[in-house]
Amino acid sequence: MSSMAIPSLPARNLVAFFDSLREDGLLIGPAETADAAAFLTRTGFADRRTVRAGLCAMLAKSPKEQRLFGRAFDAYFVGAEVMDAQRREAEEAEAARRARIETGKDALDGYEVSEELAEAFASATQGRRDWLKNMLGYAQDGNRNLPLMKAYLKKIATGWLSEDAGYGMDAADGADEDLLHKNLSELTEDEVPQALRLIDMLVRRILLASERRRRRRGRRGMPDIRQTIHRSLRTGGVPLVPVYKKRPSASRRIVVLCDVSESMLRFSEFALTFVSALSRQGGKLRAFIFSEGVCEIGTEDLSHFETDVRSSGLWRRGTDIGGALEEMLAAKPPALDAQTLLLVLSDAKTVDRPRAEAAIAEAAGRVREILWLNPDRQFSAYAKNIAEHVTMLRCNSIDELASACAGALR
Repeated sequence: MSSMAIPSLPARNLVAFFDSLREDGLLIGPAETADAAAFLTRTGFADRRTVRAGLCAMLAKSPKEQRLFGRAFDAYFVGAEVMDAQRREAEEAEAARRARIETGKDALDGYEVSEELAEAFASATQGRRDWLKNMLGYAQDGNRNLPLMKAYLKKIATGWLSEDAGYGMDAADGADEDLLHKNLSELTEDEVPQALRLIDMLVRRILLASERRRRRRGRRGMPDIRQTIHRSLRTGGVPLVPVYKKRPSASRRIVVLCDVSESMLRFSEFALTFVSALSRQGGKLRAFIFSEGVCEIGTEDLSHFETDVRSSGLWRRGTDIGGALEEMLAAKPPALDAQTLLLVLSDAKTVDRPRAEAAIAEAAGRVREILWLNPDRQFSAYAKNIAEHVTMLRCNSIDELASACAGALR
């Protein structure tokens, strides 16, 4: 599959690819861009493996740059089959959007509404629908400022579509909606691939909503003269579009401690998938798995998470979070410090409660915050005993898990 043909990319896609690499920190100037373009002109796009190897050799030198290059390449250079699937997915999504708009307009017959408002109405909960109808009736009263009220409602609808659709009941349709609210402990093996696909969809929507919020805030840094000149070379300086430096984000260290006892394996896989994808917006992520011992795992590729757990020596052993935290607190260099957000993925069951409570209290004094993602419907007495040291979040379904992860990493 690695040698399948790649459809020719428009020039603007190549430019976007090079821009993406620069934003990731690769030093790619006009000379490298010209060399890459000449290489693609000679080789074409017939062999994906050749294209990837050649561009990587020219543009990425260190192992870190090669990893960044690989991620960007997979995003911009896809095979014909993948492109066809993406096109079909986009067409289906647009058809579903048009259907929601028509449904909303039919339900709001008698009101003059925008497409955004009709779609928001069709996707909203019953409470929001009732509120919108009340506001529309209020707006169309002859004594009210109709244009101003319509502008206000359109803004509200746009906010619902961009943010609330990021996760929750509006994020899925049909079978996905049932899976979204299903108890995670009741998922069958056949449902796991569908659940992982749903998680991927929710992650993309959450990230999109986050990016839209960031753009609305309009925060940007000082003018970047170097990048402004670089980009102006494409058009001979006309028009000159200023480029601004990104504002430095606050350093954020995230440590995830995953319970991989037999009853928690699937939940930890789902939760770590969410956290790993969302944390790529900013921050350094480290992940540890524990049962009666603890060890660190990589987060670049979680597709083999279950296999890695089974081969770690921690599979099918008791749960001892106290011992795991003691080992992490004693590590040199320390795994936990004052800048760390500690996420615990566990059902709050352990073999030695006093030891666990003492370790959690000590960890709480070392880290910035401890958030505990718990899949149980009812919290245990032990979970309530440690409430003063941690924030316990109920994550019984994919819907609740998405909300908890999005809120924790916002």
